[in-house]
Amino acid sequence: MSESTPMNEQEKILAFVGVLVVLFLSSLNLTVVGTAMPRVIAELGGLQYYAWAFIGYSLTSTLAVLVAGKLSDLYGRKPLILLGIVLFAAGSVLSGFSQNMLELVLFRGFQGIGGGVLMSMAFTTIGDIFTPLERGRYQGYTGAVWGLSSVIGPIVGGFLTDHMGWRWVFFVNLPFAVIALWVIARYLPSRRAPAQSRVDYPGVVLLTAAVVPLLLGLTWGGSTYPWLSWQTLSLLGAAAVFGGFFVQWERRAVAPLLDFRLFKNPTFRVANLAGFLNTAGMYAAILYLPLYMQSVRQASASGSGIVLTPLMLGLIVTSTLAGQRVSRTGRYKPYILAGSAAMVVALALTSRLGPETPLWLAFAAMVLLGLALGPINSLLTLAVQNAAPKAELGMATSANQFFRQIGSTVAATVFGSLMSLYLNHHLLEHLGAAARQLPAAAIAKLANPEILNSPEALERTQAALSRLSGPSFAEHVLHGLRLTVSGALSEIFLVAAGSSLLALLVVTRLPQLELRGSRPAPATQPAPSAADD
Repeated sequence: MSESTPMNEQEKILAFVGVLVVLFLSSLNLTVVGTAMPRVIAELGGLQYYAWAFIGYSLTSTLAVLVAGKLSDLYGRKPLILLGIVLFAAGSVLSGFSQNMLELVLFRGFQGIGGGVLMSMAFTTIGDIFTPLERGRYQGYTGAVWGLSSVIGPIVGGFLTDHMGWRWVFFVNLPFAVIALWVIARYLPSRRAPAQSRVDYPGVVLLTAAVVPLLLGLTWGGSTYPWLSWQTLSLLGAAAVFGGFFVQWERRAVAPLLDFRLFKNPTFRVANLAGFLNTAGMYAAILYLPLYMQSVRQASASGSGIVLTPLMLGLIVTSTLAGQRVSRTGRYKPYILAGSAAMVVALALTSRLGPETPLWLAFAAMVLLGLALGPINSLLTLAVQNAAPKAELGMATSANQFFRQIGSTVAATVFGSLMSLYLNHHLLEHLGAAARQLPAAAIAKLANPEILNSPEALERTQAALSRLSGPSFAEHVLHGLRLTVSGALSEIFLVAAGSSLLALLVVTRLPQLELRGSRPAPATQPAPSAADD
């Protein structure tokens, strides 16, 4: 099928189903792998490479998001999305056959290239299939699929790891990849590249040189190396230097990887900043609510994961309903504002959670947070796509995803540092008189919430403390640690609420543009300037 041939409704729906499978494939991977990693380490060894299985994927996928967006504007979505499926599937197979952790890290990085392409193309392709007015409804369905994959990911990962082996966490991607490959190849239109197409290779090199040290510096800072160490400062300094070179090059490039004239567009500017800020709230919930349940409320690992289910169910409901309403009314700003306000309230509620908080309140906060995230996630993308020049739809959509991924890395770094600082400064306060009976080395080891997460580590710690001064002493110390972790989590959720409050203020400046009701013209036509829409 060529782009010059109009798609009928059935072909649109079938192509959209292929996009949903692609999105499910890439988003499921984000949650399913984590459950298998302890078993992977037990079999392959290489504990020192544990974090790199995630860092490698994050690095390559973040870079691929922006590059894929530009390439798709030049060569069409179909070649890019097919390439992304093949790369992701190949990376999955290679990861499943890894014989040591170093191989797994390398293959996960390869898989991340495909994952980044898929994440970028899933949202961009919807802009080609549907008009902006139709798009609200279908963007809502993408939010529902993302929420569904987040809920079932840990369950699927745990089941496969326990019953079929950890390698099947990667092999399970293959049937979905085959389905997506066939549907996209069959129903998604393709088009030839315009004669003036050119790839901004210097931009790709400079972007890589800026993003890699930035993500490494943010990931290692405060954990592997102190923030003021030469390693961390060198990485962040290199990121700043090459980032400056990237901006200067892109401003004068003939066919830039990221057209900085887009930032003159207030919708593009506001939506990307709001997405960056709101990411903090989402990742605070995903990363630290299970920690609250397991460390503070003493739930099992599986029980702690269930706390995210109300959040994702709320996200599925409002993502779908808000999309339907936007398609009917043509107005997206009221729903983004309502979601942003609800997010501030929900995160403020979670900051009040403690050891004695009724569980119903914790679940109510999660439902509210999910209800808030639904319209924010999908409709900010819609706003960007509606305002962007038609020939730069891929670039604009990918930039939106890129800034959110950078935001998630910054949020994870800030929250991790807050956790460490709070534990180091307040643990003695919560231990009280018991601290005098503990050697300094023991107190340093206690300043780690992972003790409360791992049954084996908890049992060892409890036994060691009992030998020191009896079972009651051990329980007192562990209770003090739980109070300290609870206080740290309150600080984290308050910071996330502050970030979401800033996002709410930013969203008030979001223009409410009319959603275009006609089918977007092919990108080969002359594009309006970035400010025209």
